[in-house]
Amino acid sequence: MKTQLHLPLMTYPDPTSFTLLKNAVELARVQGADLNISIHKLKVPTISPPFPSIFDAEDLAVKAEHFSREAGEELRRTIQDYAEQAGIGTNISLFECAEPFVGSRFAEMSRIFDLTILEASDIGRPTIESILFESGRPLLLFPSEVWYGQFETVAIGWDGSPTLARALSCAKPYMDESKKIILISVTDDKAVDTDLRDQFATVLRRSGLAVDVVSAHSGGAPTASIVQAEAVENGANLLVAGGFGHSRFREFILGGVTRSLLQDLKMPVLLSH
Repeated sequence: MKTQLHLPLMTYPDPTSFTLLKNAVELARVQGADLNISIHKLKVPTISPPFPSIFDAEDLAVKAEHFSREAGEELRRTIQDYAEQAGIGTNISLFECAEPFVGSRFAEMSRIFDLTILEASDIGRPTIESILFESGRPLLLFPSEVWYGQFETVAIGWDGSPTLARALSCAKPYMDESKKIILISVTDDKAVDTDLRDQFATVLRRSGLAVDVVSAHSGGAPTASIVQAEAVENGANLLVAGGFGHSRFREFILGGVTRSLLQDLKMPVLLSH
């Protein structure tokens, strides 16, 4: 069965970067997958203000919708050109939606595909969170740099959590095709069951995979920074991690590894909630 990738494209307030388009096309080419593209067209609801205003709300709405349409058309042309050059199949759909509901709509669309692709950014965080929480599907986040090649070395941010277990299930196709797996644990941040981690390493080795185990210490630094630094040092080009282990409210209050990753992503990361 051919892998079906999903690429949501934003058009407002900032359009999706061409870098993500290149990365999505390259991933589809490497995997021999189809690329399913959803393009958002902004729809501003008509609202009659109760009091006179110095701003022309209707004119602002028209300009915003026009900007969204123009951005969407440019993204459509560009992704088609990239896909044609790479020789991959694409399916493009457009939908209208008010801005506050875009993330939820993208999440609903993501449910019918194998994997959704986005770029880590502060402005894209609401959409990223919506897809993680609401789609039930894995999410692959790229940094804002062009990526070329395959995921030959896969790093796993091991904490033994249920969210990581789900991410590992989603990452199995990439792990099976990799040359090496790196299990990375930050042991002074929170309690880590190293015996279970070592058992998992043994299971992977029985499956024919080469596995290295790394125990790191944070020394008070953000866990995400330590995990990524170890992954980079060990030559990894994909990181697998659990996504948002707490509820939305607790994650907002406590911060967390996932938010740190969004702020300073060094390599592609596969997340699942």
